[in-house]
Amino acid sequence: MSTSVSGRVPSVEPAEAIAALTGDALLLDVRDAHEWAAGRAAHSIHISLADLSTATPYTTRVRRVIVVSRTGRRATEAVARLRAAGVDAVLLHGGLRAWTEAGGELVADAGHEPRIASHRTPNG
Repeated sequence: MSTSVSGRVPSVEPAEAIAALTGDALLLDVRDAHEWAAGRAAHSIHISLADLSTATPYTTRVRRVIVVSRTGRRATEAVARLRAAGVDAVLLHGGLRAWTEAGGELVADAGHEPRIASHRTPNG
């Protein structure tokens, strides 16, 4: 495990995350709903960053939570929030792109080819 972005939150490399998921770790995707529908890591769960504080009780304090977003910016914020709430959370270093490059499976809603969608802000 390493520390990510300016030492703010701990992170794991994609290969380490893939191995951890064969145990009892949980992969949490904090991207927006349209991004989740377009393509996501297999076996991940979805709670958007906007909904994270209201959904924090859903996350467990027993299992490690590996948090992913497209590039890692939103996941970094989510990890900081979860750790402040006492959750053993770490960032997936490199985001969803690094996940797929390391051989992690990407899935999408039925009938759609999985892809990593762009994040759209309310103004564009």
